[in-house]
Amino acid sequence: MSTANIVLVPFPFSDLQTIKKRPALGLAENKMPPKIQILMVAMITSQIDGFKLASDVFIKDWEAAHLLHPSIVRLAKIATIDADLVQERLGSLSKRDFLSLKKSFRKLFADWI
Repeated sequence: MSTANIVLVPFPFSDLQTIKKRPALGLAENKMPPKIQILMVAMITSQIDGFKLASDVFIKDWEAAHLLHPSIVRLAKIATIDADLVQERLGSLSKRDFLSLKKSFRKLFADWI
């Protein structure tokens, strides 16, 4: 899986007690010997009218990304999961959405970059 791919995964809630099947954006992939593969993913939600976080990024080309509804990437909610948990590859971000997301990512993690 490459970055900017949108996948369907069981995404953990921040309380770590609950999971919900939802789309997520692939941020990084790590392969470890012999056959372990883990993915870092960011939550995608269609709850665009609720509370907003500074690092939320609206996906302008959500239909081209094969999402069912207008959605945002919530960079404040990142999880690391086993690649085996990916249930389906849905699509990928357009170039303009990818660039917008990179800008927000850099801002959110400015102290680390």
